[in-house]
Amino acid sequence: MFNRHLFIASLMAAATCAGLALSAYATDDPKASPGHVATAEALDATLGERVETLLRSDVGLAGSRFRVAAKAAVVTVGGSVPDEHALRRALDLASGVRGVREVHNAMEVDPPK
Repeated sequence: MFNRHLFIASLMAAATCAGLALSAYATDDPKASPGHVATAEALDATLGERVETLLRSDVGLAGSRFRVAAKAAVVTVGGSVPDEHALRRALDLASGVRGVREVHNAMEVDPPK
């Protein structure tokens, strides 16, 4: 009985380690792909485009205008948003993009009309 539990625990540990090792190769991060050489500028441009596309496609941020710049995985989000809620949402979405280390806020809240 003990040997059976030991065998199952060993098998589960091996499967977990194999899954973790494989997950390192199953990422969309270009820096993690072996054999793929890209410049830092190209990586930053791609990261900025991903953040900007996410912000522009979010329904909760309709009516907002964005400018996104990235350098060394630090993203600066500028532009204007209608209210504080939209500002917080934009910053949260930007910080959730894979590859973003830090987000700087350069946005302004439009005054109510």
